[in-house]
Amino acid sequence: MTAGPVTEDDLLGLLGPLTEWLLSSSFEGTMRCEAIVRDVAAHYGHDVEVTFLADAAILTVAGRTLSFSREPGVPPLHQVSRFKRLVAEIHRGGLSLPVATRRLAQIRAMPARWSKPWQVLGLVCFTVGFGISVQATWQQVLVSAVTGLLVGLLVVAGAGRRRLMLISPFLASLLVTVVVLLLAEQGWIDGGPIQLIVPALFYFIPGDAITAAALELADNRITAGATRLVYSFVVLLVLAFGALAATVLLQVPQSRLFDVTVPGNLGPVLVWGGWVLFALGVMLTFSMAPRDFGWALGLILLTAAVTELVTRAVGDPAGTFTGAFVMTAAALLLGRRPGLPPPYVLYLGAFYVLTPGSHGLRGLESWIGGHEIQGVAGVADMLGLLTAIAVGMLVAAAAVGPRLTRQG
Repeated sequence: MTAGPVTEDDLLGLLGPLTEWLLSSSFEGTMRCEAIVRDVAAHYGHDVEVTFLADAAILTVAGRTLSFSREPGVPPLHQVSRFKRLVAEIHRGGLSLPVATRRLAQIRAMPARWSKPWQVLGLVCFTVGFGISVQATWQQVLVSAVTGLLVGLLVVAGAGRRRLMLISPFLASLLVTVVVLLLAEQGWIDGGPIQLIVPALFYFIPGDAITAAALELADNRITAGATRLVYSFVVLLVLAFGALAATVLLQVPQSRLFDVTVPGNLGPVLVWGGWVLFALGVMLTFSMAPRDFGWALGLILLTAAVTELVTRAVGDPAGTFTGAFVMTAAALLLGRRPGLPPPYVLYLGAFYVLTPGSHGLRGLESWIGGHEIQGVAGVADMLGLLTAIAVGMLVAAAAVGPRLTRQG
């Protein structure tokens, strides 16, 4: 146990920054964020009241209340790994409150693990790796490399520039769609352009927010869940509007936006190699520590394999549900072990394998292109996959994980 009494002021000095940091990365779910704050407070001998919403939190300690408002996002993964070790030391009783407060401040101040050129390369790998799963062709590899580079430069240029960050999804969609439509006009690509557009925009697709929304709604977190769901659909609409603006800019018919499958010409080794490339992109893009890469890669490959096998056997919803269950169960079980990455670091990349948001964007862009039936089908697929992922994650958390639902 910690030495000496802990005052409310001292505890707020730790829990305030902790709540703020968790809020800025709350796509892991409001339930888990609240549990972490309560557990840390209980270790230091205090009961606290804490409520997380999608972009706000309220913390009350002995009648003193602090409120926070932050934009949630994906936290730097090397910070998440360090934070797991900090919480473990707190629970072992090895850290006094001042030391824990100082350590948390050091974690929050950690710079990005990878420099800007590496981050750009990461987004190229991220785009190409995912693109191969959408369309296993050499044209996808080449187009994704070019569009991924453009998006990588845009994302890195927008870091720390709020105005540019706000319009980055629209600019990226506009730019990528212009490039792909120009290639299509020259007859340099086969099939529909949508499958070549979506991979480069995958970084902006809020799949994690969509699934967090479904989990929170299933747990009766109506405000947080509904807020995330509305936010997610707005982002998808912005991305789709960027594609529409590209057709206006190029003065081409909207019907040029269509989604047609092209037979793959990459062998199985290259297709699975795409997931390795994707995992490398996740590491460089989201600031993962190199020591965590092997575990994250393993879970990506496991999730992809399970989802593929079950989908071929009994269909997409069942495959997605099983993939989500295996992903979550494996991440929670491994994340408990000392020295291994925390669950969020393990399942972030694996979660992208399930890709609910990309179905929604493909559906919206098909709709814009005048293919209403195909567009509605794409959005319906997204909703079905979203439900399958949420239920799979809930079942896995109930089976093997700590209690994430609200108490009482």
